[in-house]
Order: sequence, then structure tokens, then C-alpha cells
Amino acid sequence: MRVCYFIQNHLGPGQVDRLIRAIRRDSPDALILVGHDPHAGHCTTDGMRAALPDAEVFEVAGRPRRGYYSLLEPWFEAVEWLERHEREYDWLVYLSAQDYPTQPIRRFEQMLADTPFDGFLRYWDASIAESPWGRRKQGIYRYFFQYYDAPEPLHHLLPLARRLNRFVRFMHTHLVFGPRVGFRVRSSPFKEDFVCYAGKQWTTLRRACAIHALEESRRNEAVIRWFRRTVCPDEAVIQTLLVNAGRFNLQNDDLRYADFTGSRDGRPHTLTAADFPTITDGSSWFARKFDPAVDAKILDMLDEWNASPE
Repeated sequence: MRVCYFIQNHLGPGQVDRLIRAIRRDSPDALILVGHDPHAGHCTTDGMRAALPDAEVFEVAGRPRRGYYSLLEPWFEAVEWLERHEREYDWLVYLSAQDYPTQPIRRFEQMLADTPFDGFLRYWDASIAESPWGRRKQGIYRYFFQYYDAPEPLHHLLPLARRLNRFVRFMHTHLVFGPRVGFRVRSSPFKEDFVCYAGKQWTTLRRACAIHALEESRRNEAVIRWFRRTVCPDEAVIQTLLVNAGRFNLQNDDLRYADFTGSRDGRPHTLTAADFPTITDGSSWFARKFDPAVDAKILDMLDEWNASPE
């Protein structure tokens, strides 16, 4: 069995290199693919290739933006890259450069070798009023409206327009991922037999699942066009394509830990040494997000923890 770790990166090489070394210590034969965004200005793609000789690096086609479809496009590009270059792999693990393993990679890969599941991802029906996001009707506002970027001359009016969200049902102003204004459309691609599922961006999938999602994204152009005008489609596209397929044994668990307590901007809290007992309690295999500039000690602690004998 061979695992491919796809790391989506917009930073310089330092943090992603540490993640790669953490994986390599336990899995020297793993396939590690980095999708680098040079538009963030931290490092050129050639610079990343030179700095990461132990990984394959490709430059993402566009500039990924939080809350937009472009944030997920590097994942599809990665699956296409793997097929085009005829790389063999059994599992595709989707990580960010700010992830880090919270249990030994050797145990993680053994779990994948033994599991009856075809994929691990979080998902729920986006049309329900209550959801793990903690805000009512977020799935409806995100995926049953079509959004348009607000013209800059109108930006000063958007905070006022946002106050109308609770009263006006056909229009929704979104400032966190935008600014954008959305409109409720009477007809959507979601039906009784094609449910919109929401979840979390980060997934662990067998190759068959990854190929199916890629092929369905090409075949269902109308669905992808719809998602391109939604908010945070990176947290719904893969779920919708795979769960509706009905042919995969999916575990409703993304195997990740992230702390969004009190977050109002969609960003998880930066983890520190104080979080060590929580993230190593055995309930997750990876955690996010880490920043060595804030607390490098937690990464040292995780390295020691993962290197300890069974």
C-alpha cells in the first residue's frame, strides 16, 4: 500500500519542509505532492522545488481564495497531476502546510491498510437548519444562494446591508468570505435524490474516490458552475459528489483536530503547547493549525511523542 500526501501550501518552504520530514521519518516510501501558490509572495515555485527535494512540487493554476471554489481547485489539480504522471497510490491524504501528525504516521498508514472504509470525511445535509457550524441555516445561506462579488464603490454600504440578513430572505450579504451579495434562486441542482452535503475541506480518500470526484466534476458541469457561486464550496463539493454516489463506504470523520471555538472569521485557533493533551488524546491523526513563529515547542513535543516506542 502506498499513501500520497497532498499538501496545499501558500507559505515559504520552512513549515512545509518540517511537515514533510515528519511524514518521511515513518514513511520513507510515501508519495508527497505539494501544490504551491506563488501568488502569496512567500516563495517562487522554483524556489520551493529547490528547497523540497524530497517531494514533488507543482504550481497551482490560479490564486486560491478563502471561501471561493479556487481554494479547492488545487486538490483537483493534484488528482489530475497524479494521473497524468502515472503515479501509483492507494490513498490520497489532503493536508495544509499548517497541519501536523498527532500520532505516528506508521500507525496511521496501518490503520488505512486495515480499514474497511473507502474514505474519511465530515459531512451532513446542508439544508438542515442546525449544523456543526453552530449558526442556524448556514448551509442554506452558503449553498442555496448564488453570490456575486460586490463592486468596490458599494463596499461601504455592505455592513448596513448585512443587518438586513435576518429580515430579507431572498438576499444575503456575506462579509467574511467576500464581500459578496447572494440571491436565493428558485431552482438549484439539489433534489431529493441529489442532496447537497456540507462538511470539512480536508479528506482522506482511496484512489477510487478521488478519481470518481474528479470525473464527476467534469461530467456535472452545471453542478460545478453552481458551486462556483456559493460560499465555501471547498467544504461541500467533494462531500456532495461522493456521498450521493452511493457506492463508497464513507466514515463520517475527517481524522483531524481544529479548534474553532468562538471563531467568527472561519479560521481555527493557532495551537500551542497548552493544547498538547487534547490533540494527542487519540481521537485525531492530524491537527491544524500550527505556526512556529507563535509556538515552535508544540511541534517539538509532537515529534518526540510520535517517535516514542509503541
